[in-house]
Amino acid sequence: MSDLLIQEAPLVGIKAQLVAAVGRPAAEFSLVERAFMTHVTLRGDIASPAFKQAVEQVLQLALPAARGMTTSQRGCSAVWMGPDEWLIQSVEETGPELETALRQALQGVHHAVVDVSSGYTVFELAGLRVRDVLAKGCPLDLHPRVFAVGEATQSHFFKAGITVLHIAEARYQLVVRRSFAEYACLMLLDAAEEYLG
Repeated sequence: MSDLLIQEAPLVGIKAQLVAAVGRPAAEFSLVERAFMTHVTLRGDIASPAFKQAVEQVLQLALPAARGMTTSQRGCSAVWMGPDEWLIQSVEETGPELETALRQALQGVHHAVVDVSSGYTVFELAGLRVRDVLAKGCPLDLHPRVFAVGEATQSHFFKAGITVLHIAEARYQLVVRRSFAEYACLMLLDAAEEYLG
């Protein structure tokens, strides 16, 4: 018997429905799943020089110290989730390696590091109507004057907990638990129906 491990994207069960709804680029609304991104939760004391220096040496970027902020460089992002918690994202599938590197760098320093990549997926939403679609199920004001590019926050879209990142003008990322991925996607498609060709 083969030990081959096959990963499936969280939306594999509704792939045909997703392609039918948003299979081609649209100016008003588009949705793309970014499956298999690395997600590592990191906890520690940013006031500790040893913690801050070790993490920043591994990530090659500064940890955001203020509520709702993100920092990004070369496909890696650190998202402020609380006074002592960050979500580290990478476009590369390096969760176990990143977890190990952080653990080694932080030996002797109070911390917690967990690779949670398999438990999440990312939806990238874009278009002129993306805020209108999100407003149908998310109670936050996502207007750029309130929620600027580079900011992140936690909320919900209908009944699915989400982390929202404002990554560019009219472009957002939703980090969604794998168990809620199909539900959240179907609700997004329903909310966007009037804007889909």
